[in-house]
Amino acid sequence: MEKFKLALAQIESEPGNLDANLKKMLGYIDRAGDEGARMIIFPEMCLPGYMVMDGKDFHSFFALATDFKDSATEELLSSAKKNQLHIIYGASTRSKNVEGIYFNSAILLTADGRIELYHKSHLPTGNHGGCVFYEGLYAKHGSEFPVFLLPEVKLGMQVCFDAFFPEVSRILAIKGAELIVNISAAPVSSKMSFDKILQARALENVCYFAYVNVAGTQRGISFFGNSRLLNPLGMPVLELRAGEEDFGIAEFNPDLLSGLRRQLDMLRDRARRPEIYRELLEDFS
Repeated sequence: MEKFKLALAQIESEPGNLDANLKKMLGYIDRAGDEGARMIIFPEMCLPGYMVMDGKDFHSFFALATDFKDSATEELLSSAKKNQLHIIYGASTRSKNVEGIYFNSAILLTADGRIELYHKSHLPTGNHGGCVFYEGLYAKHGSEFPVFLLPEVKLGMQVCFDAFFPEVSRILAIKGAELIVNISAAPVSSKMSFDKILQARALENVCYFAYVNVAGTQRGISFFGNSRLLNPLGMPVLELRAGEEDFGIAEFNPDLLSGLRRQLDMLRDRARRPEIYRELLEDFS
């Protein structure tokens, strides 16, 4: 495993305007390729715009959901191949097996043309941190936590609110993830919570943690931005600006990762005691 560059693209999307959002994404992908990045990460629901789930618009989320047979997917796959990098972004997706089922998904398009998916497993619905969310009215919960083997790294993906549940990151780490990517659409009111939680997730799982948040304002909701890459000690390698569109490139250092995983044994079988964690499966509500 060698060092590689990854790009964070903290963009402001226009809800419902897929063409404009796609054009912006393609521009950043070319920029990342020109600067030698092997991966570029965009925010949650960046292709259709997060606020198509505003509790009033019950058309755009479904109409713009992809089955990966559309021209936007073709253009993104072509750009991944041209720039020889992997693209991670958020969009609404259609179930492959059941008509009428939709997900809020993190999508991985690899440089060699693979399409991989993670469906958001924790959907905020109701009042959370002073903001009202409606995701459960639009999407179905995901229930699997895949780890994807890339030439550069073992990758796990999650979406926004998933970070608040330590089990998600721990499962990915136990399954071998060296880099966990969280794509997000988090409003300003949740910044303090994310600042603490993201650092903990990186440190407790001894992994690199990339967090890419929406920037700007959509339909009256302001997002805090501050996308970042944290190293396995939870320290920032790169942090983008607050609130506004921004772009940056950072380096993944496998030597630091492997060295720390030899020193810190939270993931090793001799340290973990899964036989006493059964209460995690019980309902205490």
